[in-house]
Amino acid sequence: MQMTATFYVHLEFKTPTSQWSVNLPFLCSKCGVCCTLDDFLVAGKLKPTPQNSQAHLKAQILYEELGSLWEINPSKYDHHITHTPCPFLTNQLCSIYEIRPEGCRQFPNTPFGMQTQDCEALTRFKKQLLALKRGQTTTTTKETYHFTQQPLLSVQLTEEQYQTCTNKLQKTGITHNELTLFCDFNKPNLSE
Repeated sequence: MQMTATFYVHLEFKTPTSQWSVNLPFLCSKCGVCCTLDDFLVAGKLKPTPQNSQAHLKAQILYEELGSLWEINPSKYDHHITHTPCPFLTNQLCSIYEIRPEGCRQFPNTPFGMQTQDCEALTRFKKQLLALKRGQTTTTTKETYHFTQQPLLSVQLTEEQYQTCTNKLQKTGITHNELTLFCDFNKPNLSE
């Protein structure tokens, strides 16, 4: 199974006669929408390692410069942090990916994440989530959010439920890579 470090939602459906579950992964398209200076500032501290002293120094200089800007002109500071990309974003990729702050690791399940309007991958993910929940004749539906740093939660679904899910997802405009990842997260775990 191809494993991608990502956020996913585990959906559990309970009906009077059965119970089943499925995992819906989020596949980042590396659009950089979430990589603004404002988001970086609320994402937390960099993960410390002996090899990243340059990144820590760059972050410390940034914090000092922004502190000075705030003291001089708070409105200019607000404009700057909301319109400036993260200083660690290079060619739409995170140059400090291995030591990125926890808020960046947890995207999109962050205070700035799920409210993001401009991320096409997140918009598709939200549509996919709604499509999977729509039309279920369940007594309860439970959704929990997880990250693949831990073992994947196992799913329980039949081939028919799996096919229904993939059909619903295809109607939402799911990309080939997103569908492949969905299959990796769910297909091997089909129940008989």
